[in-house]
Amino acid sequence: MKVRTVSFEALQRDKRRARKRDELRLARGEVTPEQLEAETSRISSDAKITIPDFCETIERLYGK
Repeated sequence: MKVRTVSFEALQRDKRRARKRDELRLARGEVTPEQLEAETSRISSDAKITIPDFCETIERLYGK
């Protein structure tokens, strides 16, 4: 398998292009802000995130 190397500049250019495309879709009314957020979000809006023993976790990570 061939490994593809991508530069930071290329990633930034692709990100700008995607954002511009999303802006145009919003302006044309093709999607609502909520639909666009659902498409681009890394975490689903209906995801339930829980941290059991939150205080214990904070103490473990950051000390008392």
